[in-house]
Amino acid sequence: MKIIIAGAGQVGVGLAKYLRAENHDIILIDNNVNRLGNLSELLDIQTIEGSSSYPAVLEKAGADSADIFLAVTGSDETNIVACGVARSVFNVPTRIARIAAPEYLSVKYKSFLQSQGIDIVLSPEVETAHQILESLTVASSVDMVNLAGGHVKLVGLRIRKNSMLIGKKIADLKAMCEGVPVCFTALRRRRKLISMENTSLRWGDDIYVVTDTEHFLQMLDILAYQMISPKYLVVFGGGKVGYQIANILERTTFSQNVTVVEKDETRARWLGEKLSNTLVIHGDGLDDTLIDDLNLPAYQVAIATTQSDESNILLSLLAKRNGVERTCALIHNPLYEDLVTGLGVDLTIEPNAVLVSAILRHIRKGKVKNDYFIQSGIGEVLEVEAMETSKITKRPLESLKVPDGVVVAGVMRAEKFIIATPDLQVLPHDTVILFVARGKARDAEKLFTVGFTFF
Repeated sequence: MKIIIAGAGQVGVGLAKYLRAENHDIILIDNNVNRLGNLSELLDIQTIEGSSSYPAVLEKAGADSADIFLAVTGSDETNIVACGVARSVFNVPTRIARIAAPEYLSVKYKSFLQSQGIDIVLSPEVETAHQILESLTVASSVDMVNLAGGHVKLVGLRIRKNSMLIGKKIADLKAMCEGVPVCFTALRRRRKLISMENTSLRWGDDIYVVTDTEHFLQMLDILAYQMISPKYLVVFGGGKVGYQIANILERTTFSQNVTVVEKDETRARWLGEKLSNTLVIHGDGLDDTLIDDLNLPAYQVAIATTQSDESNILLSLLAKRNGVERTCALIHNPLYEDLVTGLGVDLTIEPNAVLVSAILRHIRKGKVKNDYFIQSGIGEVLEVEAMETSKITKRPLESLKVPDGVVVAGVMRAEKFIIATPDLQVLPHDTVILFVARGKARDAEKLFTVGFTFF
């Protein structure tokens, strides 16, 4: 499949790297030759210097034969125009645009964006805000997503200091959860996916678990993890992500008392006008006087969403030191994730990884019902409808050769989740939930049907 990506920022490069690992033909466009650098050689892709909104540049990229156009530059206007050119001039079948400005995201402007050739609008700030709030609901979770229309959950659990799970193997955890439909799908250590077989868990490891919603709390209790229902939440930084978090919270019952701390006075005034049930405070979260006035120990959750990774980490550490139960830091540099593990930052969220996940979810085709890109980048969780021609329906799982890097977690059948066991027989029209390691999507396809692709 031929995919053109406009914008060689972190999102564009991340998409290019991930999709190229699946052997797709990738063309990356950017008007800054320094950003393109030697990506052509490093990623084995084609790079083109120029503005993606220019027809001549898209023609050079071969847009007339492209299957997907992804406009993810840092300019909303460039992304809008580029999608229009991709549709009107080159008739690219699928066009997705990254749009950040809240002014464009209003429902009343949806028809305008569609008229400009955009099939799907994705906001990194909105997607990030939703992911933060979803992941905050479980103490010590690093990832969280609802699957199968809410019937199934995937959660990434970090092994904490002094955890009773340290030294145990996945087989021990399975024994502890006997009778509960649980599938341990992946184990991550120091940013790498490692074998679960005969590996003893260490502090800082992340284990990824799939279970049905009905047994979710029971599973957490067995593994000594807890849900969080905060009444008091503070957000440091009232930028685009901070605003979206507060905006979402005003429309839900997740938290009853929300405070946003914003350093810029003009922005603070704007937030005060836009948010009706949120306390907005003008000040610097790193100021000792303000911290005393805030009475941080009264808050259960602190989220740091300023534009500085370093400030977000410091604010999270400060909140933890003052007794805040759960802290989250927005980071753009993934190298910080391992450095802050165990220091007091409970959760780190990378907006770029969130957006990559959202884009993959929308460009998967065929019988793929859902696609969730795991925050750490180790792989994806897919929901795929099995067909009568699917290899996976021909014999029980134990008789199939499931590719390395692919774990079948279970199936949804008549709105009931059935955990994967060696003797499970997948039936046509079952929705199969599976973990696919990075770069293994093509191998996973082989389980479903001849000639069927995820794209």
